[in-house]
Amino acid sequence: MHMKKAVKTSRKERIGEDISYLDLNQIELAYINRVVEEGRRTDIPRFVDIGRTKRILLIQKGNLEDLCRSSGKEYRKAPLENELKGILRGRRMLSMACFMFK
Repeated sequence: MHMKKAVKTSRKERIGEDISYLDLNQIELAYINRVVEEGRRTDIPRFVDIGRTKRILLIQKGNLEDLCRSSGKEYRKAPLENELKGILRGRRMLSMACFMFK
């Protein structure tokens, strides 16, 4: 009886599996969630524009959640945080579409 050998796929073959679904609004929402919970961090990228006071952050958070919800995109804290962690650890990449406004 033949046993099939497990075939390991290369990163090139898996292209697309490591592309994040986040758009710019979702990235900002993920960073706002972090800042509201943990306080301001120095590792916020320059392309993420979030408020400086908690009041402004909470307003931005509500607006971004409404925007994501109305467009059918993920807005819940845990899934956004997991996706952001994957990006920051280098397991996932942002797509160019993330930075394009429609």
